[in-house]
Amino acid sequence: MNRKRGGFTIIEMMIVAVLGALVVAATYQVLLTNQRTYTAQNAQIQGQQTVRAGMDVLFSELRELSRLGGDILAFGSDTLKVRSMRKFGLVCAVNLATGTMDVRKYGTWFEVGDSVVIYAENTTTSATDDRWVRGRVTARDTAIACGSVAAQRLTIPAIVTAATTSSPRDTIRVGSNLRSYTHYTYGMYTIDGSPYLGRKDSGGGAAVAMVGPLRTGTPAGLAFRYLDTLNTVTATLANIAVVEVTLRTLSSVRGPNGAFVQDSITTRIFRRN
Repeated sequence: MNRKRGGFTIIEMMIVAVLGALVVAATYQVLLTNQRTYTAQNAQIQGQQTVRAGMDVLFSELRELSRLGGDILAFGSDTLKVRSMRKFGLVCAVNLATGTMDVRKYGTWFEVGDSVVIYAENTTTSATDDRWVRGRVTARDTAIACGSVAAQRLTIPAIVTAATTSSPRDTIRVGSNLRSYTHYTYGMYTIDGSPYLGRKDSGGGAAVAMVGPLRTGTPAGLAFRYLDTLNTVTATLANIAVVEVTLRTLSSVRGPNGAFVQDSITTRIFRRN
């Protein structure tokens, strides 16, 4: 008995193999495109987060700088050295005989060795002779209070010098502001082989990374410009009223147009008084 058995010819199998290969290739291409798109989008998001985080850090720091108080110590196109305020208190009693003052506690306690500035309001009817007296805490006692508020008794020899030998004499009154400060230099530093927005303190230690990595080359990843009250670029320290900051990132990832993914942000920060 003869039976006809059905099957695939070689040509049919080749056609199926070719079609299968085309489907696999198309699927792979879609996956590859999606992966590249995801990588580019992720690099874009990271760049945006970097510049925004960096600007938040600089804005909160530079916004507190006093134009009249001389808080900018040195400046350049890619570095900025400032006096950054850290702790705050209000004077509730002054004793020049012992060189001490009682200070209401707001936040963190002042420590021995803290560099401080105290506001001296000399003539109460005029602001032209007021100034900040600089000094250093040499001793402290935290077992006191100003009324019902926890306070410290700080020994600051500079207040005696300011009140007795300075010209004009400086008068530190009840209610005067007391602030501690640290000198920081902000700039773009190479950390672990990559450029970061970072800062160095006055102790001369290594730079501390804040956000990054930033762009290398031209234009630079960090740039400062300094403007006066008329929004005109100035190179005079005493005239700086606005600090313009630009942050740029540059990724090694290429976007859909073939260019490297990058982002930037520019803002102007107005100094207080």
